[in-house]
Amino acid sequence: MRFRFISVRSVLFTGHFLAEIASAEAAEKAGKGQPTNPIAPAVSTGTGLLLEPALTLPEFTREKFAAAMATVGPEKIQRPWTHPVVTLPPHPRADVKGLTEAEVKAYMTEAKRLFSRGEAVPLSDVGLISTQEDVIRKPMLNHIAAFSNSVARVYLLVQKTSTDTGWSYFSIVQDMTVTPVLDYFAELKTDGPKFEGTSCYKCHSSGPLAIHPAREDLVLDAPLAAAIGRHIAEQPRSRFFFPADSPKPDPGKPLTLKFCARCHAADGDRDVLHQVHSHPIRVLVDFGYMPPNRRLKPEEIAELKAWLDPKP
Repeated sequence: MRFRFISVRSVLFTGHFLAEIASAEAAEKAGKGQPTNPIAPAVSTGTGLLLEPALTLPEFTREKFAAAMATVGPEKIQRPWTHPVVTLPPHPRADVKGLTEAEVKAYMTEAKRLFSRGEAVPLSDVGLISTQEDVIRKPMLNHIAAFSNSVARVYLLVQKTSTDTGWSYFSIVQDMTVTPVLDYFAELKTDGPKFEGTSCYKCHSSGPLAIHPAREDLVLDAPLAAAIGRHIAEQPRSRFFFPADSPKPDPGKPLTLKFCARCHAADGDRDVLHQVHSHPIRVLVDFGYMPPNRRLKPEEIAELKAWLDPKP
């Protein structure tokens, strides 16, 4: 079934909620002075969890990176900013409890429109998770922008490999009006957003991923990347929307090791991890990003490796 796309302006722009606009502006001003910790450099810790040697991309210089990122349109990136998240106009429906799929798609379309007009605040990097461990094994270029209002968190990903000619557009919308929060994923095609689920779930078990550049110099605005990363880290626990034509894949066994399940559990801050999520698990643990507050001990690495690579 195809949905008739509601006009973005009719869905997102309305004059009925001036008080909400003032509240959003006050929240933006309040967040300007908050300190932002820098993103730690991506360095493999040699855990043995990776299936392929860690990529350092020595041939992909900072100059090549900057030139490749600018092909999206230099006026759209490296923009000045005071707040990392663009405030969207208030939602037209008062006391909304559950966005419609048409409204979700309208938010996605609006995010792309703002980026295309140079009105977004995107960070630009080479993504760690999408570059490491992949059969492509080449730099994955990302422009990532964040938007929000009181009912939705919206993310736009503009992406291509270093050898592709054109850019692809993807979006995540988090419906903040329901509990738990509901995450929608879509590719933005020429005829509009198409919801996806099966392949996205393999890396996005709990919504948007933290920002992790593949190399310290392969990011154009490190403070912005850190600030958007903090915004992502503050997201509430969420669940995944699977459209009928892109269902949930077989997740495999759940990860119940206590050093992971402290957070990733049925009653935890993030959803349970399964074997289908092995790719981001291998990368984030090997590069020392997970767990977030310490490195795993050798015996814990051995336990995790045994779970990831079970003997027949």
